[in-house]
Amino acid sequence: MTDTLSWTRARRIALRAQGMGRARRAEIPAPAASRRALRRTLEHTHLLQIDSVSVFARAHHLPVFTRTGSWDPAVLDRLSRPGPGRLVREALAHEATFATHEVHGLLDFRRRAAARRDWGAIREAAASGPHLLEKILAALEEIGPTSAAAVSRHLGDTERGEGWGWRRTDSQWAVEYLFRSGTLDCVGRSAQFERLYVVAEDVPRPLRAPAPPGADDPAPAAEAEDPERAESIRALMALAARSLGIAETASLADYFRVPVREARAAVEGLEATGEVRRVRVEHPTGAREMLLHRDAPAPTPLRISALVSPFDPLVFHRPRLSHLFDVEYRIGIYTPEARRTTGYYSLLFLHGDVIPALVDLKADRARGVLEVRGAFREDLPHLPARQRPADAAVVEALGVELGRAARWQGLDRVRVRTGAGTGALTEPLAAVLEAGDRGAAS
Repeated sequence: MTDTLSWTRARRIALRAQGMGRARRAEIPAPAASRRALRRTLEHTHLLQIDSVSVFARAHHLPVFTRTGSWDPAVLDRLSRPGPGRLVREALAHEATFATHEVHGLLDFRRRAAARRDWGAIREAAASGPHLLEKILAALEEIGPTSAAAVSRHLGDTERGEGWGWRRTDSQWAVEYLFRSGTLDCVGRSAQFERLYVVAEDVPRPLRAPAPPGADDPAPAAEAEDPERAESIRALMALAARSLGIAETASLADYFRVPVREARAAVEGLEATGEVRRVRVEHPTGAREMLLHRDAPAPTPLRISALVSPFDPLVFHRPRLSHLFDVEYRIGIYTPEARRTTGYYSLLFLHGDVIPALVDLKADRARGVLEVRGAFREDLPHLPARQRPADAAVVEALGVELGRAARWQGLDRVRVRTGAGTGALTEPLAAVLEAGDRGAAS
């Protein structure tokens, strides 16, 4: 028989599997505690998605804050550099991510595929300069960790291509290929958030560009049948299943961006060994069959209020966010301003086991202010009224969390913008924060 779980219990399993529910710090601790916070987060997530947007805080810094409270992000910078203490490496896992060594190793099949892929730009670059790849490696060995643009300048390369974002030189295209194929390692980011590259260890010489189609590239079907690839995907799906706790196959596939067909085959293997089993999750719109990991945490209630990045592993898969949390989320940074409904870069606000609000933040570092540009009530259309937290409770908890977030970012105060388009919760939130300020001053 298939076990049945309530919708609430499924949400709680999902949250606890992701490391939610622990006590969270209000102040930045000593470096050792920040390292432990990062490690604890990665034990649950296995990766942190990298994003360049810094209107409030970088997306790869927020998941640790969400789970453990204030911490020092400089620890991540140090632990991503080569050396015996290295904890993470940049890899193309979900998107560009900081991934654990285990995940980085399991993604070797993706780097091998990138090395074989027919990159038209690379073939053209190789044709224009047969020794370009070797010149790039020599340049990196000469000038040390540096960006693709700096390599291009060092080689005296010139741009080609049209349109913003695509005007790359031959050497810049080649650097991207060398990184994706595993020849180069990213060891940090510049002030402009460009990758800084070095030559990875044990790189074979001489290098060559990918061959034209049909020369030695395996067909996609043959690539999918490669036993090493299949075994790696199965291991990745096992990690995703443990990280998510309870999930559908599509969500497991999305976690490391694995084709659903291959994820489905891996899940069948996990079912055969008992690592996951099928359960029936009740939902007001109809029951859904999901996969429950054998080590999934108990669905105990959570006393947590935390800001959640839209790039947090908890909410990677938007259909899962909709099915489990009743939230239809669309980030505003890719939407024209006139069509935005919840601001530019709204974070989700987790309160207990529901997400009753979104909040659009901006860190004004020159003024020392965390600016709330919008606070929006989530409809949660399928959640029973008895499970919905009252607006007053949500606003009170959000005010406390915003104070914690401001201190984490080194900001002195929180200010709320009110008026048209800022959301239904801005005025009560402003009142709560003003009352807090008066209380602190008295």
